[in-house]
Amino acid sequence: MKDLPVNSSNYHEIQISEKSNSELFLPQNATVKLYSVDRLRRKCLSLSQLASGRELASFDVLHQNGNNHRKYRSLPVSCLKRRNGYSTSRSIKMLYEEEEEQVRSNSSDLDYFPNKLQVMLKWFQEFNHEQKNRLLQEFLIQCSTPQVHLLSVHMETRRHQNCPPNCCDMISWLPSNVTSIICTYLDPVSLSRCCVVCRKWREIVSDELLWKNLSLSSQWKLSETYHAKLIKKCLDECGRIEWKRIYAQQYRLRMNWVRGHCTVRTFEGHSQMISCVQFDDTRIVSGSSDKSIKVWNIKTNSPWSVLTLLGHSGTVRCLHLQGDRLVSGSSDTTIKVWHVSGSKNWSSINCKMTLLGHSDTVRCLQSEGDLVVSGSYDCTLKVWSIAKGTCLKTLRGHDGPVLCLQFDSAKIISGSADRTIKIWSFEGECLKTLFGHQDAITCIHFNGWRIVSGSLDRNIKFWNLDTGECINTIDWATGEGHTGVIRCIQADSWKIVSAADDKTIKIWNMETGERLATLRDHTDGVTCLQFNDTKLVSGSYDKSVKLWDFSVC
Repeated sequence: MKDLPVNSSNYHEIQISEKSNSELFLPQNATVKLYSVDRLRRKCLSLSQLASGRELASFDVLHQNGNNHRKYRSLPVSCLKRRNGYSTSRSIKMLYEEEEEQVRSNSSDLDYFPNKLQVMLKWFQEFNHEQKNRLLQEFLIQCSTPQVHLLSVHMETRRHQNCPPNCCDMISWLPSNVTSIICTYLDPVSLSRCCVVCRKWREIVSDELLWKNLSLSSQWKLSETYHAKLIKKCLDECGRIEWKRIYAQQYRLRMNWVRGHCTVRTFEGHSQMISCVQFDDTRIVSGSSDKSIKVWNIKTNSPWSVLTLLGHSGTVRCLHLQGDRLVSGSSDTTIKVWHVSGSKNWSSINCKMTLLGHSDTVRCLQSEGDLVVSGSYDCTLKVWSIAKGTCLKTLRGHDGPVLCLQFDSAKIISGSADRTIKIWSFEGECLKTLFGHQDAITCIHFNGWRIVSGSLDRNIKFWNLDTGECINTIDWATGEGHTGVIRCIQADSWKIVSAADDKTIKIWNMETGERLATLRDHTDGVTCLQFNDTKLVSGSYDKSVKLWDFSVC
């Protein structure tokens, strides 16, 4: 750096903190020893090393962030005749004392920072705990990032000095039954994260009773058959049930349904559209407009493994598979009961019985034990005894074809082209009639106190079984619903699955009516479906049967 003339406003500045005590190097190798303010007050600051004809001209006391700082200015000796009224021959101590006195004289005692600090500390000591807390809160509001950082550094070692060991961990000192209840509200991902927090949390979360209660809760409970399979699959070497693994499987399966994650296999063999499907653990059974029924091996879609049942003279409109018994209804007005059995090496299929009584197409049916209930285009429902092979009761009341039905031990519920849903007793009495759909009701499903129905009007409605009131509607226009006629619907405790002419299968939340996922793989309208805990089977106008497996993703 070149020497600058006196009249230049540029000069070399060095700024140091009050606590500095180091040797700083000036341009052109001019050095000077710098001391703290306390040491300056006791001894004269000597310029021990001078080079290139430079001297320390002057310094100023500044107040920045509550600390005293001094600016030392260095200029060539040849230029330092007089500056700010000081001579270069005067000692640095005199310069410091006179300029410090000048600063103090320009302000009152309270304006001087050390005095302010002492007053504030005195006030703070006189405050009670509440007042101190209030003051600290106000200070924190005014603090910027440097001050907050300083506080965090100083408080790190002091904030828990007088606290019990678990003062920051509420979970570890709560009773075990309370922590178990808290953990039931967490999903497996959150519970897994809790395991890595600390040893105590890992011990709490690893409790097998917690995972057992979660697995058996109504929110996550699966069918008894599939639950038994999971238990058998999740045994440790000592034969103990690993409930954590079981719950993880349940959660993964639920998420696959919610997100629509599955593998799809296609079964082809019918020459016309598929009108109905049923399946169990080993077989898929499909009925078609080609008047045939096909039984597929669920493990393979090879043509050689397909069995074909012939006997109906019209479209097979409905099926129900229960164990080795298969019941079918057709547009030829008949109901046939088949015995379907088989093993790895052989199979046996034969028609055991044909039920006659309807005068038009048998559109829907359900079999349970010895009973079969059927609905027909002749506007009636019939209750049959398989053991006797006769009709026990005929239910009349609909003004249009009966398109769908479901029954349990106490009641029968039917939907019709007359736009109504009727609830019947087995004695033949119509207990209730539900109105609300604007077109024919094509499918219904009830579970507990709730009925779910689909219609040609493309809407899905929820009904209270006890009061007969419509409690919710999934509108096709506003609720991300189907844009085509709804052909089939099925529900369980937490979800609804519907199929429609718009080539899609949609999965809905039972409680909220929210659309969870849309499955697309058919190339034409979807006419029928059935699902269990892990799989869904569908049939379509595109002549194919598809198996959607949610357990392998």
